[in-house]
Amino acid sequence: MSSAAIDPMKDFGSETEPAREALKLDHSDGLVSRRGLWFAALATLGTLALAQVPALVLWAVPSGDAMAAPMGTLVVETEPAGIEVRIDGALMGLSPLHVPLPAGRRDVQLRYDGMERSMSIRVAPGEVVRQSATFVRAAALPVETPMPAPPPPPPAPRPAPPGSLSGWVRVEVPIALRILEDGKLLGTTDVDRLMLPIGEHAFELRNDELGFVTRQTVKVIAGDTAVLAIRLPSAPISINAKPWAEAWVDGVRVGDTPIGTLMRSIGRHEVVLRHPELGERRESVLVTLGQPARVSVDFRAGK
Repeated sequence: MSSAAIDPMKDFGSETEPAREALKLDHSDGLVSRRGLWFAALATLGTLALAQVPALVLWAVPSGDAMAAPMGTLVVETEPAGIEVRIDGALMGLSPLHVPLPAGRRDVQLRYDGMERSMSIRVAPGEVVRQSATFVRAAALPVETPMPAPPPPPPAPRPAPPGSLSGWVRVEVPIALRILEDGKLLGTTDVDRLMLPIGEHAFELRNDELGFVTRQTVKVIAGDTAVLAIRLPSAPISINAKPWAEAWVDGVRVGDTPIGTLMRSIGRHEVVLRHPELGERRESVLVTLGQPARVSVDFRAGK
């Protein structure tokens, strides 16, 4: 073997020339070398980033259970059934209703036959809330029975001329009397006063229940009030009690029973009878001119 040095590039022949030229280019042109290094680094980083995409996506997107809102359940029962149910203004169906709802406060409206009922409820997560309601139809209004016609009013008092041609009459009496003139009703003593033409007037004053009639004449002066005082007659009262009692008439003690004849003015009076052991009794008696008034009490029989 020859000891001469072997030229390895010579064995490859002309195929080694391009490689040698490329080496020369890389070492001589620093700009091209730096660009190649940058491209290689970017390519490596891009590959690593793409490899991490599934992990990033799994980390950024929460699971379906975490995204779902917490739910509760509303049960609506009504009497009668078949009532329209709206929740937060949306029609959900007819009662009885069993519907899942997102947790929170909800407005529930029930509508039936022109009636509406609203309520506010709160649904907690996992909770079953029950609501019940009863609707009652309005009862039919009773048919009104026509009232009997009122009796005709008494004749109006005779109109009196106005101004200086008239005056007034007041009748002072403790009972009600009708006032008539020439057979015509002018009014009653229940009113404060009557307005009448000036001049003399002949009145008939009467109370048929008490059997009382009196005739009075009064003179009416222009713009003035004539006062007519009526004195009532008296009639007897008979008072008795068994076994006996103390007697009071209109708050005045009149003695112990029996009382045969006690004179009092006509009209209604209150009689009180008291027994020291048997108690007290009160009676109302009407004294008239027609017949004597009687009061009789039996304490022992409760009459």
